[in-house]
Parts: sequence; C-alpha cells; structure tokens
Amino acid sequence: METFKNLLSPFSSASNPLQDTLKLVVVGGTLETARRVSVSAWNGFIDSFFLTAHFSQEDYPYDWLMHWLAKQPAWGRSREFDITTRTISRNGLTQSTTGDLDDEEADDGEVMMSGRKKRKVAIVPSLDTTHTIYYRGHWLRITRTKRFQDYGSYAEIKICVVARNNDILKKLVLEAKREYEKDAVHRVHIYMADTTYGGWRWNGARQKRPMSSIVLEPGVKDMILADCQDFLCSEEWYAERGIPFRRGYLLHGVPGSGKTSLIHSLAGELGLDIYVISLSAKGMSDNMLATLMGNIPSRCILLLEDLDAAFTRGVSRDDSSTGAPTSSTSTSSSTSTAKTKDESNDGSTLTLSGLLNSLDGVAAAEGRLLFATTNHIERLDPALSRPGRMDVWVNFKHASKWQAEGIFKCFFPAKPSSNGNSPTSAASAKPDDEAPSAEGLAVPKRKKAAYTAPLLSEEEISDLAKRFADAMPEDELSVAALQGYLLKNKTRPRECVDEAVAWVAQERETRAKLKKEKEEREAKEKKEAEEAAEKAKKEAEEKAKKEADEKVATEKPAEVTEVTKDTASVSEPTSSSNSADANKGADTDLESSVISVDETGAVNSSETQDGKEKWVAVKADSPDPGV
Repeated sequence: METFKNLLSPFSSASNPLQDTLKLVVVGGTLETARRVSVSAWNGFIDSFFLTAHFSQEDYPYDWLMHWLAKQPAWGRSREFDITTRTISRNGLTQSTTGDLDDEEADDGEVMMSGRKKRKVAIVPSLDTTHTIYYRGHWLRITRTKRFQDYGSYAEIKICVVARNNDILKKLVLEAKREYEKDAVHRVHIYMADTTYGGWRWNGARQKRPMSSIVLEPGVKDMILADCQDFLCSEEWYAERGIPFRRGYLLHGVPGSGKTSLIHSLAGELGLDIYVISLSAKGMSDNMLATLMGNIPSRCILLLEDLDAAFTRGVSRDDSSTGAPTSSTSTSSSTSTAKTKDESNDGSTLTLSGLLNSLDGVAAAEGRLLFATTNHIERLDPALSRPGRMDVWVNFKHASKWQAEGIFKCFFPAKPSSNGNSPTSAASAKPDDEAPSAEGLAVPKRKKAAYTAPLLSEEEISDLAKRFADAMPEDELSVAALQGYLLKNKTRPRECVDEAVAWVAQERETRAKLKKEKEEREAKEKKEAEEAAEKAKKEAEEKAKKEADEKVATEKPAEVTEVTKDTASVSEPTSSSNSADANKGADTDLESSVISVDETGAVNSSETQDGKEKWVAVKADSPDPGV
C-alpha cells in the first residue's frame, strides 16, 4: 500500500500544470512503447510457430487440396454448410464427403424412366467458415473464401498450422497431389482458349480412351506413340544441338477417319492435357495468339482443329486465296461486296504470318506437342506445313478391310477362355471390378449394363469379324460410318454381320442421293446467282436509262423556247396584240403546248382546254412589198 502511494505521490502533490502535462506525456509514451513492444513480440512469437498457406482456384494445387479435403471426415462434419446437388468440381471428379445424404432405399446406379440419373444430395462447407482438421499431429485451420476481380471471381483456401517449419504443409500438398492423380488417372483435361482475357478456360475432363480402341493401318499408331514418347524424353538432346524443343504433327485426310480420336487417345496414354485453339474465334489476333501460346504449360498437347477452314481470309500468303474450293466462274460485284462485308465482320484478325511466328518464332512455347488436323492439305501454304513446324505427316484414308475387322473385334469382345490368360477375357470376367487395361491404365468401375451383347467364343468372333470385313468395300466408307453401324447393332453381333451387305448398299444409295441433291442445290444456287446478277444488271441499265431521260426532259423546255424565239424573229407579226397574245401563250403554258411553223409562216399551237383540243393558227402579215 505504501508503495502504491509512493507511485501516486507525484500526481497528488501540488505542482504546476506544466509539470503535470510532462508527467502525462512520459507515462503515455511509456505505455504506448510497452504496447508496441508487446504486440511486436507476440507477432514474432506467432510468426515463429504459425504458418499460413494460400491456394488459389486458378492453379492446380487448389484442385488437389479440394479433392483431399472431400475425403476428410471432419470436412463433412462442418457446423456450417451448404446443401447442394452439384457434387462435380471443375476437375471432373466427384467430391462426395462423409456427410453427404444417401438414399438407402434407392440404388446409386438406378436410372429414372426419363433416362436421367437420380440426383445425389451433398453437404459442402460454407464459404468464410473456419474448419479444424487434425493431420499428422498438427491442427490445421482451413478457411475457404471467394475473391472478386475485374474479370470475375475465384475461390481461395487458406491453411494455418502451428509448426516450426513448413514441412507439414509440403507433406500435405504432396499427399493431396498423389491422391488426386490416382483418382484422375483415367481423365483427360480439356482447356479452351479464352480470347476475351487472353487465358485458358477449363472445359471439362473426358474419360481416357485406350489405345486399343484406335484401329489404324498396321504400325501407324505405334509409330506416332513411340515418336511422342521419344520427344518428351529428349529435351537435353535438343538443347545440346541447339534445336528448339518442339514437335509438330499434321493429321490430314478424309473426314471421320479418326484424327481427333487418335489425339484424345494419345493424351490419355502420355498423361497430358489438351489445349484447343480456335483460330477463327472472335477476338483472335496476332497478339492474342502470342499471349495464349506463351501461357500454355511446357508438357501438353496443343490442338489446332480444321486448319484449312480456320482462316476466313485463307491459309495462304496469296491475297486471292480464300481457303475454300476455287471456282472458275467470276462473281458479281454484289457477291464480292457481301463477301468482303462478311470477312470484315468475322471478328478474327489473325494473319498467317502471326500464326507462323507463334508456332516457331523467338517467343514460341517449347516442350509442347502440336497437333493440327485438316481435311484438305492442298489448301495449306507450304510455309505452314514445312518440316520444323509440321514434322510428321499422317495420311488418314477411308477404312480398309483390315480396319473393319479390327473395329468389329473392339466392339464385340470374346468370351473368357477356360484358362483365363487373355487380357480381354480377364477384363470381361469381372466387369464390376477395377482391372488394368492392355496399356496398364486404370479402368474406372462400371456397373453391369442392363442390355449387354452375348459373349461369343474367340473362334466365332474371329469368323464374324472376317465375314464383316469381307462385306465392307475397300477404301470407300469412313471409320465413323462403320462405328455408327456397329453402335446401332452393339447387342446383335450375328445380325450385324448378316445385314452388313444390305447396309453397304443402302449407304451407297444414300451417298448417291446426297451427292445428287448437293449437285442440284449447287446448280440451283448458281442459277439463282446468275439470275440475280442479270437482274441487277438490268436494274442498273434501267436506272441509267431513266437518269438519261430525266436529264433530257429537264433540258427540253429551254430548247423549245429558243425555237419559239427564232420563229418569232422570222415571221414579223402584223398586229402587236396578236403577237403579244401568241408570245404570252407560249410563255405561260409552254409544257402543254406544241408550237410549229407552217409553210405560210403561221404558227400553230395545240392546247387542251376543258378536255377538248383547240387549234390556234396565228398567221403573219404579208411581206412588205418594198422588202
């Protein structure tokens, strides 16, 4: 008590105001300094033990962590959550948690009569809510928020943990990455070019397609796959020789021959994502393409589909090239004007030189596999298809008999043999279990279909495939046509073979009919264009003629007036009143009167009054005898 009184003695003793003010300043400064020191010490203490990591939705680790959190029981037992049916994340994987609502009475694979699956209700923790999860002896405080920018919004995850170093967060990220890749091994991610903001937009995840489902000519598929694998492992070899680490593949041929399917299958086999660029998209320009090419990852597949139709103004350096089939007939001026207007409004200002610089210029991306598809290789400029830009050319033709036999075997697997050594037999024996495919890829679990094809023996399948191939014409039908026919008969292997000959005849009739209709339509369009051109020509001639007539009509009154004056000067009137009346009539209604001079020197005037014609003859006096 005495000590406290001693501390307060300076304030209780009588003193002047200046001393009191100085004392208050000293005490306040001391307290503020102590507060700042304590706060700094506490922040330093916290910083030495608490670690904070941020994960943005615009990057891959966000997907890894969200997939990992969906499997944590504490994540599903959140005290504040949203109930939703949208359980599919942007990575294409189902993120169901332990707190999801399951209907025990209904089967997960049950399909409604309308064909739609019953929706699954899920529980998702709300935004701006902190969740605590115990992980490897540490408590993680996880908060999911949403941030807004000029071009949109994106989610963010913040993780706080008490630890001396960041090893625990590194282990968390690596574990989430491994689990994500394990579950996503059968998916191929597709990214589309966003010409509005110059970035890449995730467009979904597709099921991987096994290489065994692609049936090409013998050796073609293996050659492309081996070349891609060799390129991805040869980065140092390219660097030592000063060669840009890029590889281009040009797939050309008839439509429906499997070009896009091969790219999809290669992406799944190599574990690469596909980045698709539409060169004719609105807003595409040289600078936009350069920006997009600079933002793609080093290991991916860059796809340019239908390269021959990508440019509205053509894929040739010749200004007259349009990228379309050339026509020998000359177009009319109106057609040319309309074409120019369409080209100016297509929204794409990309040039061929800009595309070439983006593919192999100084700032071009490296480490990517470039695939370009076209149905008309003859329309491409040689500078675009030369080696260095398109190193490997693959020609896709119509289906051969060998391909028809292979496609049939892919659609109708054989019955498992007694020993069960066949990989196809093993996969067919356990359709509900997860088994590795022929390429060693994980196959997702699938429920048994309600209607399945009968399993036939290998001998019968081989015989049916041989008969099916014999019924198919060589190099006439596309692979897509064969696949469409087999899809319609996927549960009828025997009937499919028996009806193959009739189907081929029907296809030929349909193609001939479509060809005839196309020719008739083209002839009709050509005739209409010629008629329109002829009509426009006649209208132009009539317009020119009308303008000429109007011009002559405007000049005619002046000529008549001059004729009248000349006539009056030739015939001298005997009476000033008659002459004045004649001149007055000519001046007042010149357009409705016709003036002529007869042999005697009389002036004849024809007028219309009250609907009747009236002729007025004005004769000149006899000439002066003295003249």
